[in-house]
Amino acid sequence: MAQQIPKPFQDQLQISLSRLPTVVGSLLDEGYSENIVTDLIHIGRGQFSTDEMVSELEKRNRLKLLLPWLETRVKEGCTEPATHNALAKIYIDTNNNPEKFLRENKWYYSRLIGHYCEKRDPHLACVAYERGQCDRELIAVCNDNSLFKTQARYLVRRRDQDLWLEVLAESNPFKRQLIDQVVKTAIVETCDPEDISVTVKAFMSADLPNELIELLEKIMLENPAFSDHKNLKNLLILTAIKADRGRVLGYIERLDNYDGPDIAKIAISNDLYEEAFAIYKKFDDNTSAIKVLIDNVKDLKLARDFAEECNEPGVWSELAQAQLQRGLVKEAIESYIDADDPSAYINATTNKQQSWDDVIRHLQIIGVCMKYIGRFIVNRLCGCICKYSE
Repeated sequence: MAQQIPKPFQDQLQISLSRLPTVVGSLLDEGYSENIVTDLIHIGRGQFSTDEMVSELEKRNRLKLLLPWLETRVKEGCTEPATHNALAKIYIDTNNNPEKFLRENKWYYSRLIGHYCEKRDPHLACVAYERGQCDRELIAVCNDNSLFKTQARYLVRRRDQDLWLEVLAESNPFKRQLIDQVVKTAIVETCDPEDISVTVKAFMSADLPNELIELLEKIMLENPAFSDHKNLKNLLILTAIKADRGRVLGYIERLDNYDGPDIAKIAISNDLYEEAFAIYKKFDDNTSAIKVLIDNVKDLKLARDFAEECNEPGVWSELAQAQLQRGLVKEAIESYIDADDPSAYINATTNKQQSWDDVIRHLQIIGVCMKYIGRFIVNRLCGCICKYSE
């Protein structure tokens, strides 16, 4: 074989095999057989620069000639990045299951191979960039090729607050397209609580309340892994109170397992009385519910209707006190009777605005008092009898 190589090339190889890449390039330029070239490469046994050999062959679009030698090197346990970089390029150009190689191989340079893929296959560029966490390069190639779904998935998995703030900044012309894919795709697919937590925090840090509502609503309604997450439900309702009040009542009615009483107080402080009333009613705290109607809505007729609806002593008592404070003595007496609660009847009977009809009703309250006194006496007598029997 050596006799087939021109004398000047033989002399170069005898001096040093490190010059083999230059010799190979010259042989190809002179039109010599590719078999001669591949044999020389195998004879060299790696005593030359892989990067230089790759460069010489790439210039001449003959990189595939290295494939057998590269695969042999890998089988022998070679971890040289240049070897794996060259192998990656060949697999990409020949479409020989390149995505699997890019995801599983540990030794190639992600930034180099990602750049190599950008014009050939942007998706493969993203795979390489993600493997090496080449954040800016991945974002750039996604923006250039409208791969916002890929970018959204990467950001959710990456969990980097600084990176989130960068892409959610007002200056990013692709922010809306990205947010759409985060909400529609990436956040629904993940089952990792940390992915959810970091993404939600990023939207909060970027001060995007309306977009945060979109995100949380999608999580609650379409991601079964988090549909019963109390803190996320609390955040959804509280964000709506801040940014989109029209949604609050719907969330209160549709969602369960959130911190109702605490949220009701916040709703009241934001003048959302109907919403606070709905929360208390949903959580069966009817006494607090009627207080909202009395103290905030200031509608005793609604309060009376609600008291009749739930018919609880505590609710009637709250209504009676409110009526008494407003000088509605007759109505207060009625409510105390419905409450079966004589505890405040003295206040009612000493009110100067009462009529004789009211007094008759007062006597009914006294009757209620006597009923309680009678129960007390009976209980004490039973206690004495039991003690005497011992």
